[in-house]
Amino acid sequence: MRILEKKNDSTLIGSSFFIQNKDTVFAEQIALEERDGELTYIPTVSEQNEGKPVAFKMTSSTKNQMIFENPSHDFPQKITYNLVGKDSLIAEISGIKGGTQSAETFKMKKK
Repeated sequence: MRILEKKNDSTLIGSSFFIQNKDTVFAEQIALEERDGELTYIPTVSEQNEGKPVAFKMTSSTKNQMIFENPSHDFPQKITYNLVGKDSLIAEISGIKGGTQSAETFKMKKK
């Protein structure tokens, strides 16, 4: 689930969280910022990266897909969002994890 709000003319902020059996199993704070004409996705996860934000620059976008990358981050190095319907997204985080290519997929549907 995501909750977004406009912070100013160049920044959207929000939260993302996943719930299983009434328990929150993952939560992150997100900023989507335009910096010097480039779009940057900045998640902050309290249990990762010492709770510090990590910036991923947009490297590709189409009508139905946005890709953000940070090759120097441990994992993921790439975040992809695919619009698969008016109310559905598929997010994928991917990159090298433990010396092996890895990916995790998250299906999201607006309620």
